[in-house]
Amino acid sequence: MLRVFHWLEFGLACNMEFVNIHTHHQAAVAGIQLVNHQIQFEFPERQEQNYSVGFHPWDIKAFEQDQMIEKLAKVAQYKNVLAIGECGLDRAIDTSVELQEQVFIRQIELAEKHQKPLVIHAVKTYPDIIKIKKDRKVEIPWILHGYQGNLQTTKQLLNHNFHFSFGARILKNENKLVQSLKEIPFDKLFFETDESSEKIETIYTFAAQILEIDSRDLKETIWKNYQRIFEHGEVAR
Repeated sequence: MLRVFHWLEFGLACNMEFVNIHTHHQAAVAGIQLVNHQIQFEFPERQEQNYSVGFHPWDIKAFEQDQMIEKLAKVAQYKNVLAIGECGLDRAIDTSVELQEQVFIRQIELAEKHQKPLVIHAVKTYPDIIKIKKDRKVEIPWILHGYQGNLQTTKQLLNHNFHFSFGARILKNENKLVQSLKEIPFDKLFFETDESSEKIETIYTFAAQILEIDSRDLKETIWKNYQRIFEHGEVAR
């Protein structure tokens, strides 16, 4: 009986796929990819692909907010839209934070309604986002994509149950990101390529070296995180 269990576990491990939680370019490789789609563009409705769909803070001033949120409300119902975003707050742009918060909160409400995670863009706004999360007392996962915070910031965010997705920036081996990566519990962790041309496998391999674990174990862990957090969606391949 123990021997059968061993081979079942081996088969499960072999079926694990790399998960790329946020990409702007669908790669022609095996694995799970959440392709980022900006709501101002026509939704492709490719049923074989999974998407995150949102209204980015950079685009708020260029498009009519009510119209974009109405479009997003429709698309958010699709089964292959597994997350809302990227959306969030950015203090490095000239759009007022107050207006950004209004649009962000409307997307949070959609994510809550459909019980789908948020993929969050945050630039110099972690305190703002923490406050909003505390005020709303939300249960859905909030995933900080392209995470680049230092160790102190990471600890603060962990106190509020955020998830973290690291991109190609981790390959630069910057001390602050290495420290942050080591601090984050495995069940709060994801990886992504964003707009980079790097392969997701490269990011996993480098991260596994930092974490001093086997890359296959890391791959299995992230796969399980994906299955747990996106259980309301369909896993497209």
